[in-house]
Amino acid sequence: YDQAFSALQELSMKATFFVTAGWTGKRPGYMTWKQLAELARCGHEVQSHGWSHTLLTRCSAKELQIELLRSKRDLEDHIGVKVNAVSLPGGRWSTRVLEACRESGYEQVFTSDPWMASEDVMGLQIAGRWMVTRNMGAQRIHFLLKGKGATLYLLRAIHFAKETAKLMLGDDAYRSLWRMLANKDKSQEDARITSDSARKPQA
Repeated sequence: YDQAFSALQELSMKATFFVTAGWTGKRPGYMTWKQLAELARCGHEVQSHGWSHTLLTRCSAKELQIELLRSKRDLEDHIGVKVNAVSLPGGRWSTRVLEACRESGYEQVFTSDPWMASEDVMGLQIAGRWMVTRNMGAQRIHFLLKGKGATLYLLRAIHFAKETAKLMLGDDAYRSLWRMLANKDKSQEDARITSDSARKPQA
């Protein structure tokens, strides 16, 4: 919100924000309901990323209802806009998960497989998406949008390496490894920002 929102507004670009509803306004670093409402008022989409970021393939029927229906209703109640899309936590899905998405009133489902072409499955539009991370620069995003270049082939290789790791390690071990690497990356980025700030001349 602090950086991307103003940049998008300056460039007159619209974006879709997938929100973990149960974390909204409750965890440091996450947007508040007021901030999400402002995004929606400015023409951006606010959609669901589940209630607690639980892997939906592991949920019981009751848990699926909480993750999908409760998150949808809370977003709609707080922001006042229709929520019809969900980005699946961890990109995990199954026929049972898709059925629950449809029953909860979703029309679009996004996985974390960026190479998955959009198609209609069980009355839902399902498609892949790219994850934009803090270390993804403008040049890499440009290559993604253009759909060409060596960067695209590198990202494809990285994606399939991750999928292989998921199969070999299992969900729990893979997520633990992912969190460890993500926290390390964040610590390095925070250190870089602090260092850059310290080097700036004082006015």
